[in-house]
Amino acid sequence: MTFCYSCGALSTSREHVPPKCLFPEAKDSLDGIDRRINLITVPACTEHNLTKSGDDEYFLYVLSTSITSNEIALAQVQTKLGRAIARRPALTTSLLEGSKDCWVRDSATGAVHEATQFALDGERFSKSLELVAKGIYFHHFGERWEGKLHVRADFIDFPHEPNAADIQEARMALASYADELFKVEPKHGSNPDVFWYQVHTPCEGPRCLLRMGFFGGSRAIAFFGELRTRG
Repeated sequence: MTFCYSCGALSTSREHVPPKCLFPEAKDSLDGIDRRINLITVPACTEHNLTKSGDDEYFLYVLSTSITSNEIALAQVQTKLGRAIARRPALTTSLLEGSKDCWVRDSATGAVHEATQFALDGERFSKSLELVAKGIYFHHFGERWEGKLHVRADFIDFPHEPNAADIQEARMALASYADELFKVEPKHGSNPDVFWYQVHTPCEGPRCLLRMGFFGGSRAIAFFGELRTRG
């Protein structure tokens, strides 16, 4: 008998973490490589697997359209998401509602790129990100996490918030901190150009820290346990 990685209910299937839809089949890959091999799975109940396909699709949309993502993500937009939009044209309308064209500057190279800015369903995206973090924790440690969990993405901007500059500064500081903290930790994952993760167990503070990378440059860090601030 096995139990769900997220809620502890009796499991009814195996769930892919991250969702299987992130990994392109050979027909959707620029290089013809099938990246749906050696994927991570964990036991899951119906709620945390079969009923969240819409959330998984939204998660793929946000990640694959991020300016930080690689060419594999772009291919997903042109193929898998293209087919989904063709089947359900209303999907595009709902996802791009309120979007606008903009210009963004690469903080590393100084290059300026044309892009499209759209509103993020933060609650929906954060829920998906937290489920991936819980799934990876279960996979790595062999047990379900039941404590506090905080997940922060370092590639999401909030330009319309009153304190946007402060949020941007905190986001960049967290990314810099993670680069230093995880530089000696090994990367796990059979398809690192789509997804990889690192684990760090500190001497004090959270139970562990988990860093996840999606499609090259889209990264997030998960704190399992209480966060302690110095003061």
